[in-house]
Amino acid sequence: MDNLDTNTYFEFKTYEEFRKERLKLNYDNTLKLWYSLPDTLPISDNNRVRRQTRKEQRALFRLWNDTLNIPESNDKFIYDVYQIVGRITADFYTKAKQYDATISYEELFKACRCVWSMVAFQIEFHSPSILTDSMLGYNMLYPYTDDLVDCNDINQEAKVDFAKIFHDRLLIGEPTYDPQVHFDGKQSNVTELNLPSSLQTQDNRIVKIFDMVKFIENDWKRGGEYESVYMGLTTIHEAQMKSTLQHARTEDGYAPTMTQIEQISAEKGGASLIAAGFILEGRLTRGKMAYLEYIGFGLQLIDDLQDLKEDMKNNRRTIFTQALAEGRTLDAPTARLIQYYYCAPEYEKFINDQHTVSDGETDVTSAEYVRVLMMMFSVLLILEAASRLRRYYSKEFYRELSSLSPLRFHHLRLAHIEKTIWRIVQKQWFG
Repeated sequence: MDNLDTNTYFEFKTYEEFRKERLKLNYDNTLKLWYSLPDTLPISDNNRVRRQTRKEQRALFRLWNDTLNIPESNDKFIYDVYQIVGRITADFYTKAKQYDATISYEELFKACRCVWSMVAFQIEFHSPSILTDSMLGYNMLYPYTDDLVDCNDINQEAKVDFAKIFHDRLLIGEPTYDPQVHFDGKQSNVTELNLPSSLQTQDNRIVKIFDMVKFIENDWKRGGEYESVYMGLTTIHEAQMKSTLQHARTEDGYAPTMTQIEQISAEKGGASLIAAGFILEGRLTRGKMAYLEYIGFGLQLIDDLQDLKEDMKNNRRTIFTQALAEGRTLDAPTARLIQYYYCAPEYEKFINDQHTVSDGETDVTSAEYVRVLMMMFSVLLILEAASRLRRYYSKEFYRELSSLSPLRFHHLRLAHIEKTIWRIVQKQWFG
């Protein structure tokens, strides 16, 4: 992708054109790379790869940058990032609870993980570091829709009907849509919904889902230059519905192939982050789209590795559970996922990537720093998930994998890194 193409806005007149070009961009920046990578752990000729000694793993006090092997930065920048994350997380928690007092701790935690990614992208793209209505709406959408789409108590007819209704709600909007109306954040009345009989029992869920779209419409008006926002949202919805094909069925012997699983994973993971990017900026260049596709696939696979035992119980096929179903260990897909992250274009520059946060010798910009931090933090999450799945790895691979960790595996498996961060932010910012 040359510079001219990279800096061109990804915009099309029709959703069909958008979808076609997006799928091509997705493949070029996810599976094309994935298939090219070796299924062995990276060697140390990559400056981000570092084997840890037992002494280093036992050290109680290590600098942040040394622990994660990331560039040094000035203390003010680290403090500012922490303040931004804490403030936006607190705002999100407060506003989510104001809208829906019944939302669970687990649902909020799940939503907040995506909020943190969006905060990172705000820093990378030099967007304002604030919680917008559209950020709130987008990150609350998927706890609600996941509950509906993945629920075993909802029959297939209802899911098909919901897919059609929600597709139109995202892409086209309500027939009564008025760009001058601002959604005030109070739950809409379920009696205003015009649902088919198959969805009548789900009206309390669906009204919340539609309200989240109203939050998004507060920031990005329909019918103008921001139609790509709604094309992006439609893309993640389609990918989410397509992911139902990952469920193997005992009743008729259906099971997806590895090729299908890889394709669905890449499309769904990439779609979730390009939608997030559009929520942040309204319009995206092809370069930013490519970057978000790449990151999204990686995050999807981390989720799948973290959820391996639950997915096995529910007969849901991911790249990892499919490997086990085929009688293989998790060695190869885990190694390839780590290779995928170490191939990250961490120094790919966007037009406004100029703000230096390091010492004068390295000149690392804020965007570069956050990209490297995301890459190394993602590798740490892979290692944490793998540390709990010892029985699914060969003994030799597990031992080699553990040498990449800044902590001994028997400590790392107890860390619960993301939930620990969530608890720290929760305690300090909103009690």
